[in-house]
Amino acid sequence: MHNIVDQLLIKVASFVEDRLKNRLSQKMYFHNLEHTLLVVEGVQVIGSHAGLSKEDHLVVVLAAFLHDLGYTEKYIGHEEASAAIAAEFLLENGFDQERITLVRGCIMATRFPQYPKNELEMVICDADFYHFSLNDYQRYAEKLKAEWEENLGIVYNNMTWDTLNLEMLRRHEYFTAYGKKTLQEKKMLNIQKLMSRIT
Repeated sequence: MHNIVDQLLIKVASFVEDRLKNRLSQKMYFHNLEHTLLVVEGVQVIGSHAGLSKEDHLVVVLAAFLHDLGYTEKYIGHEEASAAIAAEFLLENGFDQERITLVRGCIMATRFPQYPKNELEMVICDADFYHFSLNDYQRYAEKLKAEWEENLGIVYNNMTWDTLNLEMLRRHEYFTAYGKKTLQEKKMLNIQKLMSRIT
């Protein structure tokens, strides 16, 4: 079993890397391989704190790898496209329908605003905003700003962008126990940094 899981993880990692390198627009400064790998790291950290079973852990890790592949097809509504690509990949790799449904559910739960329906979905939702808790959060915010300008034609000056980010961080809530405590505490530091930039 262990060996099959390892093989599947190696396969999904190279599948995702290949797709994102070859099919993703160069103007995706935020939603790219770096973000995907950060979400994978996030689900591993959060999932281990949540005490997920091996089977559940595998589901969220696979979902994290596959959750943004839809961006290779479209910007708005990419979650449905990601879920479809994920289902196809997992089916081809011998994953059963029940677990494919769980992976799809996790991917769809990352749609904003987030409404996770179970623990697995809570884990990936928190991991998708893992960067809110990082020291270099500002770097990710700048990348997203550039991405929105290029792909959505939305342009903000720095002050407006900082204000928007501050509101986003304040309104955002983590769902898991680890998120509510550890990630929230780290996120508060970024809120304080943003407040000092604005005032």
